[in-house]
Amino acid sequence: MSLLSIHNASTGYGNKQVLFDITMDIEKGDVVLLVGSNGSGKSTLLKLIYGLVDVWQGSVEYDGKVLHNREKKAPTHTLLNRGIMYVPQKNELFDDVSVLENLQFSLLHLNNRKESIRRIDEVMEEMPLLKERRKQTAGRLSGGERKMLALGMVMVNRPTMLLYDEPLAGLSEDKIPEVIDILGRIREKGTTMMVVEHHLKEMVPYASMVFCMRLGKIVEKNLKSVESILQQIV
Repeated sequence: MSLLSIHNASTGYGNKQVLFDITMDIEKGDVVLLVGSNGSGKSTLLKLIYGLVDVWQGSVEYDGKVLHNREKKAPTHTLLNRGIMYVPQKNELFDDVSVLENLQFSLLHLNNRKESIRRIDEVMEEMPLLKERRKQTAGRLSGGERKMLALGMVMVNRPTMLLYDEPLAGLSEDKIPEVIDILGRIREKGTTMMVVEHHLKEMVPYASMVFCMRLGKIVEKNLKSVESILQQIV
């Protein structure tokens, strides 16, 4: 049984349809890369899975149970409790509070202070930058540091599935390997990933599946080279 299954799903915004008849099955441990030109529907697909847009037709299933369809939409706290985490293109940080408080806020759904402290301590040991900046407000972090904090918030939550929209966007070339390394560590902990990314050269070697999207449809999958992917993106 697939971990995530999408069956003939369509959605959009207002009266504009963006996704058309999307069907896919993702197995536990997969790293799925979504590629395509701007406006092809990649980010909307992540939002569909996370329930941020309505399902017009079809369904989204997780671990054999329906998350979303036309009649039902799972609330965010249910998704978090089931291990699904979404990081948008513009990281949702609390700019006016400290790095430590951002990590704490991301774990409020656990309702377990002792466990939250233990997880944060572990991640700060694994990511020394967060430990060094723990008292600094998120709004004063650099772009690369903000990305590290967003990844730290992922790691403390220990998701079973991570939906990440452009993890490498806005990073300098020297920071990209560091972020990819952390994503690799998250995967090693058993997390299944679906990633939207334009840095194909860096991400394709780490993907177990590649889905190419065009005009709201999946037009190709299981592409294994940057060259073959670029031929599909128009």
